[in-house]
Amino acid sequence: MSFRTNFMNGVKLSLILAGLAAVSSPAFALEQPADKGTGYLAVEARETAPESRELVQIFSPAINHREAKVTAGKDGTRLLTLTTDSILNGRAVRKFNQKLIEKGINVYGAAYYGDFSWDRTVIDAAITMTRPVAGVPDTIEISEGIARDPKTNLPLMPLTVSIYDLSIPLKEDFGKAWKRVEIIPAVEPAAPELKTGRYPGSRVWLVRQNDGERRHVIYAVKGDLHAVEQFFDAKLKEIHRTVIVAGDADSAPSPAEVFGVKTSAQVIVLSGYSYIDKKLVNSDVTLRHANDPNLFPYVEIEVAEN
Repeated sequence: MSFRTNFMNGVKLSLILAGLAAVSSPAFALEQPADKGTGYLAVEARETAPESRELVQIFSPAINHREAKVTAGKDGTRLLTLTTDSILNGRAVRKFNQKLIEKGINVYGAAYYGDFSWDRTVIDAAITMTRPVAGVPDTIEISEGIARDPKTNLPLMPLTVSIYDLSIPLKEDFGKAWKRVEIIPAVEPAAPELKTGRYPGSRVWLVRQNDGERRHVIYAVKGDLHAVEQFFDAKLKEIHRTVIVAGDADSAPSPAEVFGVKTSAQVIVLSGYSYIDKKLVNSDVTLRHANDPNLFPYVEIEVAEN
């Protein structure tokens, strides 16, 4: 009899301790008792808010992590923090950015190595996501995500790296608000005919300047960067005595703005110079070819001449 009493008391004590442990654990939340004939309390894990879960899904496949959390910032901004098992160095951050670009997500601007701060701003930075428009050729949509300081309107540091943590401050509507950009316009804006001529099949995308001193036009074409470079190299040599080329179609990408998207791209600059009537005449042709998969089929051609 004594053995049975002690045994039953031990069982009751174990059950009580197990119940207390479940209640105190931060990984669980108790629901109100529901009488469904089960005779026990329903215990469920806390769920992440849908908007936070979507944000994590956008960025998390690009890096191995053991924890992802989204916290609220100023004026509706949000901070995504990914925590990894290995120390984050420059190489890991570059690979992270490259994997994001492959998904159409562009992080433009330097990374800061240290603790995150909502007051740390930069002059120029951007986070954008692109996607094609179904059924509309040569057109994309862009969602801009960089969070800004409400006092200065300057962008926050786009990436902050602190040992195991990678933090990204974002606007509340990132991935929800989109604007449409027509890469190859159906209707061209009026533009002057430049001495360099047009690359076959290109369309005027934007006219920056057109006056007596300077003419400045941007074209868009669906084509190969090597072929476009060869065309303008030959054209410049026809009209100028000196032609200088900077950049290479096979070189590593660098930060650049292509069709209004701040991203990374191969950039080639061809410059032609001549003296005519004791006056320097100059033509500059800048070619940009973005790595973003939704911009990759196109080459931006920017021509400026006097």
